Amino acid sequence: MTKTLPLLALSVLLLSACGGSDTDLADGQEEMGVPVDELEEAAAAAPDGTAPLRCPPKVRKSLVGPDITGLRPGMTREEALSTVRCNLGEDAVVTEEKRWLDRLDTYGVELGTQFFTVERGSYRPCNFAREWQECRGKFKWEHTDEIVSVATPGVPGKETAVAIWRTQKFRDGQMPSVDATLDALTGKYGQPQVRESDDSPRGYSAGTRDLQWIYDRAGNPLSEANPLFNQCRNGVYAASDNTSARWTQGCGLNISARVVLSGKNPGLVMEFHTAMIQQSDTYALVEGMGAELQRIGQARRDAEVKEAGDANDVSL
Repeated sequence: MTKTLPLLALSVLLLSACGGSDTDLADGQEEMGVPVDELEEAAAAAPDGTAPLRCPPKVRKSLVGPDITGLRPGMTREEALSTVRCNLGEDAVVTEEKRWLDRLDTYGVELGTQFFTVERGSYRPCNFAREWQECRGKFKWEHTDEIVSVATPGVPGKETAVAIWRTQKFRDGQMPSVDATLDALTGKYGQPQVRESDDSPRGYSAGTRDLQWIYDRAGNPLSEANPLFNQCRNGVYAASDNTSARWTQGCGLNISARVVLSGKNPGLVMEFHTAMIQQSDTYALVEGMGAELQRIGQARRDAEVKEAGDANDVSL
């Protein structure tokens, strides 16, 4: 999707919308023995085989507060995934992982999706015989425009979005200005408590601008004089390929942003990263998840023991 430069600069952080409607089909309508609705669903599926898009996504209206392109901590996995896919489009590639938390004892319970990434850009099927080192999954990417990653830990059926990362990589001629991007950030999230500038050239970059918003559990901005300030900052990092997170009980929302200046023109944004986590909610969810997994695992083991005892097939 191509936008003119003025619109892009103003819409760096705005929620994209995806519209669509279902086609009404006559009862019993088929093609070559396969129902037409099934053919349409297969054609509408994403390149990775995920379910067809249905936009706008179904999201609870009770979810409020700051967001990253419409994503908020507390969303179910289904709400978060459908929101991202509608934003990035049908051609976006979805990658799902069954593990996110380190050192988590699952007690033998098979987990659902604990982390997913949706990526949009220019790609083609990879020729594994000649370019296997350049392949990511089934594809070779010529250019990545946007990547959204969401951590969704939880027991099966209760996976919940707790941390969100977004990366935008702008092509030549489509880079927004640094000033417009910083203004968009403060317009969306207010004045940050942390502002850091680095004008050291690094690779193709002429430097970075880092911003951070830090809140307590009640939603109040934390000042540097507050003892919680240093404990609560840096819950997530807004940086390329960094999806690490930490959480502390008593801390609230933590938002980070990094604006990467173009080496060709430091007044333009080459890359733009944002990240978000609600630390206390994440702490509570992870603690509750561990206890629930232990309960489910023990119940399964008890059932297996009872079944083995009832079988009465021990031969001595």
